[in-house]
Amino acid sequence: MGIMNIGRVNIVITNRVLRYTYHKSTSIDGLVEHGEVELPKGTIQDGKINNKPVLLGIINQLVREHNWKRKKLNFAVPDDTVVIRQLQIPASLTKQEAMGYVETQIGNSFYLPFANPAIAIEFLDVDKANRNILLFAYPKEKLTSFEVIFEEAGLKPTVADLTSLSVYRYYYLSNYKERKDHVLHVHWNHDALVLTVFQNDQAIFTRYLKKDAVEEVNEELAVQIINEYIIEVNRIIDFYHYSITKGEAQVGQILLSGDFPFLSKAYTSLSAAVTIPIHSFKGEELPVKYIDVLGLALKQDS
Repeated sequence: MGIMNIGRVNIVITNRVLRYTYHKSTSIDGLVEHGEVELPKGTIQDGKINNKPVLLGIINQLVREHNWKRKKLNFAVPDDTVVIRQLQIPASLTKQEAMGYVETQIGNSFYLPFANPAIAIEFLDVDKANRNILLFAYPKEKLTSFEVIFEEAGLKPTVADLTSLSVYRYYYLSNYKERKDHVLHVHWNHDALVLTVFQNDQAIFTRYLKKDAVEEVNEELAVQIINEYIIEVNRIIDFYHYSITKGEAQVGQILLSGDFPFLSKAYTSLSAAVTIPIHSFKGEELPVKYIDVLGLALKQDS
């Protein structure tokens, strides 16, 4: 049996592009092939499939060209509508019981900005009466629409993930000696910025910022965008320090990733604006725009 029979497809989709890898194993050195396909304008809009026939045609072609039929698939959904929230539940609940408990609390003890969510939880610390958990919520309709289209193309979607979690996973597994307790991930794409704070290797807060769509970004416009986004980055750094940790902790590491065409200029400007060390994934096997899909490939089956 060849390696192409035992591996896994990994796909990240944004509003503008589909990136993929094929890995023979869930390890950093398991990469077999990679690539990207630019999506026709309007195919994905605000993280939703807006033109299913076009997207299905693109994925069908990839499946045929790379012999992916019936391969397992990890995919990352757009981070634009994800909610990450820390909650408390009774300490005695198992994880399965906790899922049911959280579902009963939606709309009662806490609210989500959308109906019919797909949810996942992570257990955190526990005391005698209560356990802290992280809730990840995403519109189920959006998630299902991607699963359906992958299945129609002959793939077997087994894992859905968030871009921010995928990037952090790559950082976690490849830079374990440098890890800090309080990390801000700045995912800087062509048309959006996703800011996610990790505390003790757990995502606890995320914010999505979107700019008006621009086909081509010249250097003058890039400088304007960079300056505006750096203001937002500093706001999140201050918010984490003063509001979330009540002045007891502060961001000690920034991760910078994404496919913004002037990402190196963003790195230079951000370095001048903050005193926090910035990890920009230089010197990796693939360009930084692939870090999210590389991290996605490292996710184990749950």
